[in-house]
Amino acid sequence: MSFATIEGITNSLISEYPESQAWNASPFSWIRHLPPGSKNVVGRHVATGLLQAYGITATSHTQQIRVNGQGISVKVALKWQQGIIKFQNIRDTNFDYALCLGLYPNRAFGWLIPKSEIWLDHSIRKDRSGVTSQHKGADAWVHVNPENIQA
Repeated sequence: MSFATIEGITNSLISEYPESQAWNASPFSWIRHLPPGSKNVVGRHVATGLLQAYGITATSHTQQIRVNGQGISVKVALKWQQGIIKFQNIRDTNFDYALCLGLYPNRAFGWLIPKSEIWLDHSIRKDRSGVTSQHKGADAWVHVNPENIQA
């Protein structure tokens, strides 16, 4: 088996997956290949830069940013199938808000979600549309469809 053979086979399949080609010209393409922790570090830098660009003082502290004494956990996720964005590994840590940055190839979205909409009394809010558990309830996922935002 040769690399050239595998490359030829995968290149013949590209046309069957046009969605993946959309990322080629995307300014966010380089982020796709980062591990989740690195994506969130990039997200903290982006969030801090955005806030500062609009005159809001934001500082970075370990796993979150701080604005007016409030802790903001930043999560970054890329478009999944059917346009859904899934923010993963939201742990019940000491934060006040989750800033979820969702990236499409040529669009970006952001939602500032109070922690109490995801976690309440150390339990995942399964009564909230789009909130599910991960890792046997140790982490939460937040699923968002930008075309159909839940209340």
